[in-house]
Amino acid sequence: MASKDKHVNSQDHTNPEAKIDWLLLRLKRHLPELLRLSGPAMMSRLGMLSLGFVDTIMVGHYATKELAWLSLANRSVIMFLLVVAIGLLMGVIVSTATAFGQGDERECGRVWRRSMPYAFGVGIIMLLLAVTAPLWMGVLAQDPVIARESAKIVVLLALGIPAHVLFFCCTGFLEGISRPYVPMVALFLANGVNVLMNYVLIYGHYGLPELGAGGSAIASTIVRWTLLVLILIYLWYAPSMRRYGLRQPHGQRWRDWAHQRTIGYASSVSIGAEIAAFAGLVIIAEKLGALVLAGQEVVFNIMTVPFMLSVGIGSATAVRVGISHGRGDMADTALAGWTGLILAMLFLGIGAVVIYNVPEWLFSIHSDDPRLAAIAIPAISFIAFVTVFDGGQAAMSMGLRGLSETWWPTAIQGVAYLILMLPLSWYLALVEGRGLIGLLEATLIASIFSITAQSLRFYWLTGRRKAA
Repeated sequence: MASKDKHVNSQDHTNPEAKIDWLLLRLKRHLPELLRLSGPAMMSRLGMLSLGFVDTIMVGHYATKELAWLSLANRSVIMFLLVVAIGLLMGVIVSTATAFGQGDERECGRVWRRSMPYAFGVGIIMLLLAVTAPLWMGVLAQDPVIARESAKIVVLLALGIPAHVLFFCCTGFLEGISRPYVPMVALFLANGVNVLMNYVLIYGHYGLPELGAGGSAIASTIVRWTLLVLILIYLWYAPSMRRYGLRQPHGQRWRDWAHQRTIGYASSVSIGAEIAAFAGLVIIAEKLGALVLAGQEVVFNIMTVPFMLSVGIGSATAVRVGISHGRGDMADTALAGWTGLILAMLFLGIGAVVIYNVPEWLFSIHSDDPRLAAIAIPAISFIAFVTVFDGGQAAMSMGLRGLSETWWPTAIQGVAYLILMLPLSWYLALVEGRGLIGLLEATLIASIFSITAQSLRFYWLTGRRKAA
């Protein structure tokens, strides 16, 4: 492979025919690799998403009011803490992929060994923040019943946060060494367990108490710890993992891997800003009543599916960009990023067409409440427009991080979702009285800004470094 890369890099790029030959050759390499990595990565993201997706569906059919409680607990608190924690570990994927591109398998293993204690500490901090929810949940919800019941669900879900964070650390390592199918298989098994436990604990079958949304939270926590145990067994005992030296001490000081953590800090702020903004949308929806809050949960639950597809492609794009960047091949790095974005937009476009044409069916799998249908179905149709730009900006953000970019994606997403989307959401939903549709209109505007600004940044970076 190295000799082929060297040969291609030596082509005369002033010759148009040579440029076309180079482009076709590299695309023949990038597309199969990107699809090979993206498929399991997308399935892994969808597998993790489907845990919450199933929770929303099963709780929605149980009781609309409990769906509202779950929405506030999950979207405003747990998801925010989880994505901030995951953002702190985003450097695991980039550092592993860069070392893998350089052929340094031992360094790949060192990335995992030094990151696991760090991930555990991050998970414990997030757990401690979440279990205090009964003290401050009233700040997020003006309805005291919603605040009290949502706080109980937050505490139950919080117990699974450390396991979720550690599982992501393992997943990032495996994706960085081009083995994303392992977490995919683990998540496939976990989803079967989750459906069964939800059926038992939400509805109270087989002699167990009927716990509603609380039962769903208990099931999620148990499944997260099960996932962690499964992936640790694989990493520790699989023969193919021995060459990475996962059982050996990493032998590095805290300051030796400061750059990896810096990538995580920037990514955490970036993703955290976006999720905080979406948590703000939940709080705005709560001001419009429990019914709108439940409708918003249904809409965002559907919108998250294509978004996670784009995150899976974005993760694979970060790996391909990181590997090319590790080789010092900037032309190939640029091609890897743009190929990932185009592939993501293609999948998102297909998803948008499906969503736009079957909004009634998508609602029916969540609830049979006619009052909720009147609010949710028009909003489901509208998210077909939002999902292409929202998912596309997430994919481009991952491409930038594959270049070891830190604060630019953070600043762009912060401006888009905190400074632009939140005030606009408040104005459209509450002042103009556009309700749930107003929240989505503001999301669309912010996402268009984000994908445009991040694409320009990627173009400028790769063009400048390629010229250098």
